[in-house]
Amino acid sequence: MFQRTWFWIAVALLVQRLQASDSVLREQIINELISSKHYKATDRPEADKPTLVRVNILIMALFSIDVRTMDYKMDMYLRQRWVESRLAWNTMAKFSGYNSSIVTPKLKESLWLPDLFFRNGKEGYLHKMTQPNYLLRLKPDGDILYSQKITMKFSCQMYLQTFPMDTQKCTINIGSYAYTSSELKFYWQEEKAIEVRDLQIAEFLSPRYYNNTDCTKDSRTTTGEYSCLRVDFELKRQIGYYLATTYIPNSLVITVSWLSFWVDVDAAPARVPLGLLSLLAILTQAASVSSVLPRVSYIKAIDVWLIFSIVFVIGVLVEYAIALTVIRSRKTQHWHHDVRKIVHNELTKWCTACPEDQALEAVKNAVSWNMHPEVGLEGLLADQVKDLVQKNSTNRTKPTHCEVDVYSRFLFPACFILYNCFYWFYYLVLVEILDQEARPNTS
Repeated sequence: MFQRTWFWIAVALLVQRLQASDSVLREQIINELISSKHYKATDRPEADKPTLVRVNILIMALFSIDVRTMDYKMDMYLRQRWVESRLAWNTMAKFSGYNSSIVTPKLKESLWLPDLFFRNGKEGYLHKMTQPNYLLRLKPDGDILYSQKITMKFSCQMYLQTFPMDTQKCTINIGSYAYTSSELKFYWQEEKAIEVRDLQIAEFLSPRYYNNTDCTKDSRTTTGEYSCLRVDFELKRQIGYYLATTYIPNSLVITVSWLSFWVDVDAAPARVPLGLLSLLAILTQAASVSSVLPRVSYIKAIDVWLIFSIVFVIGVLVEYAIALTVIRSRKTQHWHHDVRKIVHNELTKWCTACPEDQALEAVKNAVSWNMHPEVGLEGLLADQVKDLVQKNSTNRTKPTHCEVDVYSRFLFPACFILYNCFYWFYYLVLVEILDQEARPNTS
């Protein structure tokens, strides 16, 4: 038992000594490699030809897609690999036996690094919890891996003509800021250039594909041609949120406004507030939608819907004005005819000997809005005609059947259904077909 204990103590001491020796050796390699006589951080790895840097991106999250500012945010790991022959120690005899990679933050301040930047980036930062999130790994043959975890906000030019059934095409544009393509060349890693975790994006479907290309030929400026890489992907908006907050509520408000067609035309205190409240609800929803969208100079799909919603509700108010005018005109005509007949009969009954000019004057006055057919008559005849006309004038307050309301009960729903068919067919089917035909083949 005592011998076994001493054995394990000896093993532990040996391991500790080897680890200490390994740490000392790594420190010696680093000091040797970055010494001024072998290496200068201001110089590129190879002065006579462009430095080749492989790029790989691992996308962890895509969020905060804002149509007002037309940008989005992304969490990702940005990885760059290149060969630095000046930092290869496997060709040095005294270090040739050390084949492990060296990982140390000390190297970053002492090495030449590619000046990669995001061309369409608005702002960004390197994660620093709990330590700055970057990795610099050096292999014996001089191969360097430089990895960073960063959050970037990218600009994305959005076209909202079909909002909220739109599909936006966004990009990540990478390039060299100072070195021209003859000095520094970025290129995508051969396999898995773009890696993606399972993304859950609010309001959007996860992108179906990521198309990585070399855009160097399009990055020429007045100061030269610079290496450029681009990632293209599509964000298709999910309409469910807008169905629940805009389309369905608007449809219900329009449907409620049709209840006025079943209310009597003379019931203005019931019909007018119903139409006005429906119009106010639609306008409030329109203002709410407009507040979260940019002030673009073209009409969006949701604008078309809101405009026609307002038109349908205003149509209900206009229909009531027409129905009221028709029914009042009809009642006036009927009332004039009835009063004329009554006065004529009474004149025949009570005053067969009345002068003809008095009879005509009484008939004329009987159909006036002031309803005073007794003017021009005298005595008992005037009193009888006045009482009879006042008695029959009460018929004007009785409900009257209106064909305009009857037709509207079927015409308005039919027009709304027809409009929905055209609207959804155009934006969900026809626009999608045209978009697919215009989309370049990425296979």
